[in-house]
Amino acid sequence: MAATPRSEPDADASSNSSSLQFGTAEALEHVRKLTDVGAMTRLLHECLAYQRALDLELEGLLSQRSELDQQLSNLQKSVEVLEIVKVDASYMLSNVSSTSALANQVFAKKSLVAEDFESAASYIQTFLQIDSKFRDSSAADQREQLLSYKKQLEGIAKKWLLAAVDQWDHPTILRFIKLYTPLEIYVSYLKKVISTRSRIEFEQLMELMEQPNNNSQVNFVACLTNLFKDIVLAIEENNEILRNLCGEDGIVYAICELQEECDSRGSNILKKFMEYRKLAQLTSEINSYKSNLLSVGSEGPDPREIELYLEEILSLTQLGEDYTEYMVSKIRSLTSVDPELGPRATKAFRSGNFSKVSQDITDYYVILEGYFMVENVRKAIQIDEHAADSLTTSMVDDVFYVLHSC
Repeated sequence: MAATPRSEPDADASSNSSSLQFGTAEALEHVRKLTDVGAMTRLLHECLAYQRALDLELEGLLSQRSELDQQLSNLQKSVEVLEIVKVDASYMLSNVSSTSALANQVFAKKSLVAEDFESAASYIQTFLQIDSKFRDSSAADQREQLLSYKKQLEGIAKKWLLAAVDQWDHPTILRFIKLYTPLEIYVSYLKKVISTRSRIEFEQLMELMEQPNNNSQVNFVACLTNLFKDIVLAIEENNEILRNLCGEDGIVYAICELQEECDSRGSNILKKFMEYRKLAQLTSEINSYKSNLLSVGSEGPDPREIELYLEEILSLTQLGEDYTEYMVSKIRSLTSVDPELGPRATKAFRSGNFSKVSQDITDYYVILEGYFMVENVRKAIQIDEHAADSLTTSMVDDVFYVLHSC
């Protein structure tokens, strides 16, 4: 009976020792916990067998040493040969680059004479790339000559680009903007296009305003919508060009410059709307009417007319808010912008002239809406009727309708 409890730890120790990984902390911990002499003996035999396997592996590695030494010696000889080849290759590459520079000089000059400006720019760019990698004093004359061609090409491209901007020649502008990349010129071209379109449409709006009994065709909302649409499309459709010219900073720069058109043209549209609808006079009449409510026979402006103006003002202000929100989110979505440029551009939208005029028109809206609501509630009280099958009078439904519409 005394031998029975010892047989189980022996089996466990045997299974544990066979799964041990010698040389690990776990194996060392297992050895320290052994208490059975038989298990210790078995583990000792396994350790000796593991040591003999390591000795055999080490002898195998040592037997390969002479072969490895021979291969290393061969590699060292190859390195010496490669160094000689590298020197010869560098000398040959220097000769080839000089020849290539001379060829580029000839081709660049021919391209300039033939007005093949794209080829000339390509030859000059190729030379400058080679020259930056392999400096050669013998090519100094060619370098100076190519740099003079580069300057000449930039002058020609700028001249053609400015002429194309004046003539609105969009294909020519795209051609030369790739050769000569001044961001300011291209953005000024976009501003000019938007300004001209907005001016023509505004003049057409003015002509309609001068015609008698033509209020229904004077559409300030459409005029402002087209201005915003032109600005947004100018940014979206030219996004790649602006990015190539100056990265994401170029996009922000273009947005800020085109926002100046919004501040100028957009604020003019709102001012003309306030003038044409006589909002200042209307609000003055409303304020006068409020102060003389007790006077007999005093009447304020027609609420039905006020309602039309409210809808128009709401459409104009909503357009401005949507446009501003879109542009601000566009700026914030750019991840590689100068840290100071983004907040400055965002602030320009909130504090620009268009934003200030929008606030003025909103102030008029508050006065008109208050008058419209009060007058309609007063009218609902005046025409109040009691329905036989209803718990409330008609005034309740009418008042709730007025409040809901406001």
